[in-house]
Amino acid sequence: MIAPRAFNAVLSFTATAISLAFAVMVLQQYARRRRPYQAVWGGALLLFGAGTGCQLAAELVGWTALLYRIWYLTGAMLGAAYLGQGTVYLLAPRHAADLSCAVLVAASLVGLVLIAALPVDLARAIAGGAVTGNGFSPFLLILLIPLNTYGTLALVGGALWSAYRGRGSRTMRRRTVGTFLIAVGGLTVALGGTANRLGWPGLLYLSELIGIALIFLGYLQTTVPPAAQPAAGALPPDAVP
Repeated sequence: MIAPRAFNAVLSFTATAISLAFAVMVLQQYARRRRPYQAVWGGALLLFGAGTGCQLAAELVGWTALLYRIWYLTGAMLGAAYLGQGTVYLLAPRHAADLSCAVLVAASLVGLVLIAALPVDLARAIAGGAVTGNGFSPFLLILLIPLNTYGTLALVGGALWSAYRGRGSRTMRRRTVGTFLIAVGGLTVALGGTANRLGWPGLLYLSELIGIALIFLGYLQTTVPPAAQPAAGALPPDAVP
């Protein structure tokens, strides 16, 4: 039987590898097409991979205050928020996306300062063999909950809306399935984070892996060239909400 730490290390390693490979693909698309949502998604995937990478490092060498701070900022606080922001850039008017991004960046800077300044309680941070958000003062929930809620609603809602708009076209079937998978993946990550905050930390690592794998699979589906023009409101070939 695999030891819990070894199992968590495997889950975190796999999630990190998928996230980084995914980020490279999206950033390569950005290098070719220079579309804002690609840059934001690429950065978000790097943040997500940094968070799961911290989990992997901690399973190998143990948690430290610095490692926990990086994990909290990248994985717990900002990864989902910027994935959602990429979807806003894809689906919303540019001026609205720029405004929401400016607010998100400002909130991110406030979070960075607080996470760097506040003390870490590693004894409370680790529970049930997995990391939790309890290593900092509950004061940080003022930022954590709205950022994660914003990111999840934008990512999942945008994917579901795109899947709904493209449902009537046979030529767009693969992309419709892909955007639905993205929605399920985003929801899986969000549910794992919610379970973690409610006291079931053991689900976090597995939900991260399943969620990012579903989002990646959905992305691959959306990149399949259509046989005809896309239905109105459907995602472009290189898009992933």
